[in-house]
Amino acid sequence: MICKTSFSVRWLALLCAGLAALPAAGAAKAGMLPPLDLGSLMQPYDPAISAFADEGYSCWDPQITKGADGKYYLSYSRWLQKGGDWLVNSEICLAVADRPDGPYHHLKVLLRGRGPGHWDELTAHNAKLHEFGGKYYLYYISSRPGPTRGDLRDSQRTGVAVSDTLTGPYVPSDRPIVEPAPPVNNVTVNPTVEQMPDGRYLMMLKGDLKPKAPTQPMGQRVEGLAIATNPAGPFQLRPELAIKDIDTEDADLWWDGGRQEYFALFHAANYVGLIESADGLDWRRAEHYKVCGNQLLRTDGSWLKTSAPLQRPALYRENGVPRVLCLAVMPPGHWHIVLVPLKQPGDVDHVAPPPPAKS
Repeated sequence: MICKTSFSVRWLALLCAGLAALPAAGAAKAGMLPPLDLGSLMQPYDPAISAFADEGYSCWDPQITKGADGKYYLSYSRWLQKGGDWLVNSEICLAVADRPDGPYHHLKVLLRGRGPGHWDELTAHNAKLHEFGGKYYLYYISSRPGPTRGDLRDSQRTGVAVSDTLTGPYVPSDRPIVEPAPPVNNVTVNPTVEQMPDGRYLMMLKGDLKPKAPTQPMGQRVEGLAIATNPAGPFQLRPELAIKDIDTEDADLWWDGGRQEYFALFHAANYVGLIESADGLDWRRAEHYKVCGNQLLRTDGSWLKTSAPLQRPALYRENGVPRVLCLAVMPPGHWHIVLVPLKQPGDVDHVAPPPPAKS
């Protein structure tokens, strides 16, 4: 009996140790981190601090970068509310703040369309600013003139401007760094870039599912993939698509070192979504796929309900920790930027009131 009891105790101890070593249900494979759930981290925002727009402009494309001076820089696109057109005369700007969630103040214009004779003749838009190897790479799109709005739209291409410092000056590329080709047709826009663990550079970008003529209506858009050995390109399109089953826009891509996975935000018609990939090529819906709908909670308990989808989602992370979700929103009025603070370790849970009923 003593031997059997001793064996049973040792077996039970080993079994318990083995169970303790297994990942918890839903835990990420690497680092035992739980699945990323950005929606649960979203906190109410204070419009006096975290809503941003330059007077007289529609503002879009928000993204936050922390400078070497400890300040926070918001890169964004803007165009005049009166007589402006994002496809024709948008410009890319920089604003600065002492906190990542604001308040921000306009600092300078970084980039404009360069005029006739250049691939980026008309506009500078879809700003995405990244630091790689001690240089700053400002990815953007531009357009060229054409006889119809469809020609303007289908002329859009992605390029990059490079600087030794965050605040510029930025030197634009002589030509686009990625051209449309199946499975990304007609345009190359909405670029977002991340360095891969093997040193290459992965771009996610938007194009059309099917080729079309400029006079034909726009069809479904897809999220394509491209890879380069240099952050300045050129980027070569891959045959894989990150999203092809729904109409999407405005991806924001990053590598999560703790979870050893890529993530990308995007917006669809009624929500901001999250996808994930182990290798950057084979993508799937994240466990917490829907981040938020088309409404945002303010600190006074009221809800901002947008008249258009929340757009240009971009996640600001500091030391790997999500800090702010950047969004372009259009309530009644003009496009502006909202910077949603995200719950930090040690923060008290916020109990939100129910959102307004659908009208």
